[in-house]
This record gives sequence, C-alpha cells and structure tokens, in this order.
Amino acid sequence: MRMPRRAVQAALTAAVVGGTMIAMASPAAAATLAPSCVSRMVTETTDGFDVLLWNKCSGTQSVKVDVSLASDSPCYVMSKGTSKLFVYHGILGTYTRTLTC
Repeated sequence: MRMPRRAVQAALTAAVVGGTMIAMASPAAAATLAPSCVSRMVTETTDGFDVLLWNKCSGTQSVKVDVSLASDSPCYVMSKGTSKLFVYHGILGTYTRTLTC
C-alpha cells in the first residue's frame, strides 16, 4: 500500500520538528552540578525545606537549587566565603541537587 505524497510530507515534517524540539531541550538537560567546594546543607521543615549554600571555592560561583515538582531557586552569584539560604515552602517540591547557572 502506497502512502499519499501529502502523508509522507506530513510525517517527515513532524519528524524534523520533533527532532528540533528534542535538540533544543538538550542544553537544559545537560546542566552542570555545582562544584564540591560549594557546600550544601538541606534541612527538612514542616512546610518544605531549607538549603544553606556556602561558597568555599577560591573564586566566585553562580549556583541555583534544583527543585523537583516546583520552581527552582534564583541564580545566586556567590563570592568566596559567602553563604545563601534558599527556603522552599510547599508540599510537592523536593530538593534534587545544586547546579551551576
């Protein structure tokens, strides 16, 4: 059974557009973990969690807290020796990891 020409064109177009969308999504999926010199202390609270970030690196670091099922933290630009506290209030989100940004 031969497919009509329009059906073949539609299938090829869908494949190309779908492949482009996957390729565009790849950089976000390739986020880099924050270096180990940025310490993280995660504390569960009654209504979420807190993450204390402390830059023990030799220079400035830009990091964010990755939260599943909720919005991530903003990107914190932290100079050497500084700390930031990210506080999450909610029931769905959980701490996943700390990433560079």
